[in-house]
Amino acid sequence: MKFLDTKFHGYLDYTIGILLLFIPSVMHLEAHTAQSLIFYIFGIFTLFLALHTDYEAGLYKLLPVEVHVVIEVVTGLFFALSPWIFGFAGKVFFPHLFFGVMTIIISLGTKTQNNSLSRF
Repeated sequence: MKFLDTKFHGYLDYTIGILLLFIPSVMHLEAHTAQSLIFYIFGIFTLFLALHTDYEAGLYKLLPVEVHVVIEVVTGLFFALSPWIFGFAGKVFFPHLFFGVMTIIISLGTKTQNNSLSRF
C-alpha cells in the first residue's frame, strides 16, 4: 500500500539524514566503531541521495524516484542487518534495526510515478 507522496518522502529523507548524524551521540554509541560509523555513513548517504533525486525536495534531480526507492530498500536492509554483519549485535542492535526497517517501510510506502516499479 502506497501512503506517502514524493514531496513528503523528500522531507523525511532530509529529516532522517540529519537525525542519523546525531544518533550515535544521543544513544552513547562507542565512537570510531562500526556501530557509530554506520550511522554517519548512512546519514550522509541519505542526504546525498535526497539532493540528487528527481522529486520536489531534490536539488540536482539526477536520479529517478523509482531508483531512489530501490536504493533505499537495499540500504535499509543492509542497515537493519549491520549489527549482525559487523558482529556488534551483542552490544547494540535496536537503533540499526529500527532505522533500517523504517527506511524500508518509507520506501515501499512511497507513491512513484512509474507503475512498472510499483512493487518497490
